[in-house]
Amino acid sequence: MPPSDEKLKSDLILDELKRRQRTKEVVDVEEERVKVVIFICGANLFAFYGRDIREILPPCDISWVPSLPDYLPGLINVRGDIESVIDLRHFLGEEKADDGKRLIAMAVHGDFHSGVMIESIEDVVDIPISTICPPLATLNGAVRDLVIGEIEYGGKTISLLDIGKLAALVAL
Repeated sequence: MPPSDEKLKSDLILDELKRRQRTKEVVDVEEERVKVVIFICGANLFAFYGRDIREILPPCDISWVPSLPDYLPGLINVRGDIESVIDLRHFLGEEKADDGKRLIAMAVHGDFHSGVMIESIEDVVDIPISTICPPLATLNGAVRDLVIGEIEYGGKTISLLDIGKLAALVAL
């Protein structure tokens, strides 16, 4: 074949490739998302993974049991099931407050079932997994033992807490 024919074939191939590139459809890839429960404990915002929170109970009577550690104020009756209640403020270094007006987030993680005392629910949102950042290395105190990541919400950085780590601390 003469060289002019070769050039013509290559030009045709390049033109076809350019045409295909222009007509490619943009595929919208849905990023994996996770549900988080954003809540107030003490004076700060925190979050739990939504999969670990079964329900939020209104303030209820907590039955005191002798010889329990400070972080366990007592037990509650949830539709016939007796559940322990954990005062999360103990692990977050927050000041103790009136327990009578606090909500209880029923946490479930593997074999761990317990109520976790919180002030209020701020929001329940779905966030892209890629927006969860590693926890700050400067975290100190008991909070560092519970935090598994950081998320942005309303222009604020919120610590994402791990129910599994909380369960491990309570089991000690």
